[in-house]
Amino acid sequence: MTAERATSFRHGFLRGTKVKRLSLFLFAVALVQPVAAEDHLSHALTVMLDPATHRITATDNIKLPRGLAHGKSYQFILHKGLAPKTVTPNVTLAPAEGAPADEIYEHFVVTLPPGAREFQISYSGEINHPLSDESSEMSRGMRESVGIIDNEGVFLEGASGWYPRFDEGLVAFTLEAHVPTAWDVISQGARTRHDVDGDARVVGWEEMHPQDEIYLMAAPFSEYSKTSEGTQAMIMLRAPDDALAQTYLDATVKYVNMYSNLLGSYPYAKFALVENFWETGFGMPSFTLLGSKVIRLPFIVYSSYPHEILHNWWGNGVYVDYATGNWSEGLTSYLADHLFQEQRGDGAAHRRGVLQKYTDFVRSERDFPLTEFRSRHSAVTEAVGYGKTLMLFHMLRLRLGDAAFVKALREFYAGYRFQVATFDDVKNTFQKSSGLDLGADFDPWVKREGAPQLKVTHVRARADGAEFVVQGKIEQTQKDAPFAAHVPVAISLENTEMAFQATVPLTGKSADFEFRVTARPLRLDVDPEFDVFRRLDPSEVPPALSQLFGAEKVLILVPAQAAPKLRDAYQALANTWKEAAPSQIEIRSDKDFKNLPKDRAVWVLGWENRHRPAVAKALEPFGVAVINQGVRMSERTLSKTDHPVVISAPNPTPGGPTVAWLATMRPDALPVLARKLPHYARYSFLGFEGEELKNIVKGQWPVISSALSVTVPVDGVVAPATPAGKLAPRPALIQ
Repeated sequence: MTAERATSFRHGFLRGTKVKRLSLFLFAVALVQPVAAEDHLSHALTVMLDPATHRITATDNIKLPRGLAHGKSYQFILHKGLAPKTVTPNVTLAPAEGAPADEIYEHFVVTLPPGAREFQISYSGEINHPLSDESSEMSRGMRESVGIIDNEGVFLEGASGWYPRFDEGLVAFTLEAHVPTAWDVISQGARTRHDVDGDARVVGWEEMHPQDEIYLMAAPFSEYSKTSEGTQAMIMLRAPDDALAQTYLDATVKYVNMYSNLLGSYPYAKFALVENFWETGFGMPSFTLLGSKVIRLPFIVYSSYPHEILHNWWGNGVYVDYATGNWSEGLTSYLADHLFQEQRGDGAAHRRGVLQKYTDFVRSERDFPLTEFRSRHSAVTEAVGYGKTLMLFHMLRLRLGDAAFVKALREFYAGYRFQVATFDDVKNTFQKSSGLDLGADFDPWVKREGAPQLKVTHVRARADGAEFVVQGKIEQTQKDAPFAAHVPVAISLENTEMAFQATVPLTGKSADFEFRVTARPLRLDVDPEFDVFRRLDPSEVPPALSQLFGAEKVLILVPAQAAPKLRDAYQALANTWKEAAPSQIEIRSDKDFKNLPKDRAVWVLGWENRHRPAVAKALEPFGVAVINQGVRMSERTLSKTDHPVVISAPNPTPGGPTVAWLATMRPDALPVLARKLPHYARYSFLGFEGEELKNIVKGQWPVISSALSVTVPVDGVVAPATPAGKLAPRPALIQ
């Protein structure tokens, strides 16, 4: 049998699903097959952990699935150096012959007598893989470990090889872990034991619903808990913090109840927030593993935290067939990140940000279909895998209506709970639930790369008695084949507060439209609330940092006249960014250019930069004044001495790409800004203050004009430019 590489995944909001490699034989294929609850492999693990020596000592009572042909040989992997043995009568265990060499794992063969399906394996040894360096990806820092048993803490997942991994698909388990008395242990499922026995704390966990892997985390923890409607909320912190724990306990109960009402009952006995010993944002079944700084960011509990809770429905409740594409991250983003913005009335702005990220970061040669999305490891994979999938579900929702959309979600969850599902399973469920053929609304968006680009032409109107007839054409201008889309249109009317709204079915390269309205039409807006996944027209996108971080060519201009220490700090920031994208970025002195070039995006660094006045002039239409004392914008002044500023602007040379000015008088601020700014890519302007550079000002410039917003001539007469009429309010999917 030929060895194949399979993948272990966990969900995470900071840097996406993390990917690990395992040498399993048919594991990825086996996961695709639904497994009944009584027909999966089960482990009964007893584990002793010695953090001081990095050692694990374990016994595992293994029960094979009932449907297998028993009395034969099975292969499994285990972390190197654990020396497994079996004492089960008539069961033999030996190294697998011809297994591929691997740096982390060893392959073994266990042979059972006829009729046998249970046996025991014992093993012992060290697991201690140091954290990797941070990724050089400009917009994502990440540190990883295959597995750690250390005085700081224990981190073991399926990819650690800490228990025997077979190729038989989903598993159930019981776990009894022995750790130092001051420590505690977390895994998925329900806790069955929690006491001190001699010089060890003994903690038991059990999860009999099928799982795709088993996690074991341990450290000295202070535990807080609260139970609501049968589900336990747990907070496990590395130091006592009653106020922080209460905030997260209340949030956990609120979000679990909200999503249970929306989708169906929460699938696990508990949800735990666990503080990790390095900065992570991972979501495992029934718990999330967050770094110390992450937990204490004030916005996390209201933004990313519900995303991780929701993953217990999508990804950790209904599993993903990664071989055919990861639908979970986009659906979770839609029902968490997007939903919370929608509840605040900012759904359209959030969708515009999603489309802008795709437009700015994803060039045609870097695009890929959703069937190829596995995990997020860059701005491009995030823009496609998260953003495009989010918009796919948004378009399905508008196509079906809220009630039918929620009904289909509930049926998808109920039908595939603790099973593996594909994009096709999503489509089939939605079709069956709605009674509609959704192939054209689904397949091209999933199986093709790319996105439509929209253009509106031939807009005109004529009076027809007491009414007016508005006509025009919507076109798809991309070179690739057209997508099927339902394009919203809004027509602002004279002396009427609310705009007329309709939808244009667009099944080919173009579609003509005609609408009758009851007042003189003044203005027509195509897709005014950004409801269609598409590549934005440049006129719809205000200057933003994403246009520099996503640019194909970037120039960074270091100020020659800055004080030596400050100039060196600017140079170091430029070098850091160039290391992340060496082929895209060029670093030069500001004195090398008389004018800003228009063939690439440009970073203008420093108050002393000779090109600062040109950038300041380009910012005047946005109401920004660069004065000797600082920058006046957003009804406040950011002082030159106290507030580092980052501001994007149109290129002073007409037709050139976006420029951004970054200025501070503090050399020590620049290494921090080098790390922070990629996480603020969607913003047009930023201001910071204090030793830790707290963000105090951020925002996006308004779109001054858009090619998809046009005035409507009536019988050849064009009315003056007019603001858009109000659009009908949309309630959030759930409050």
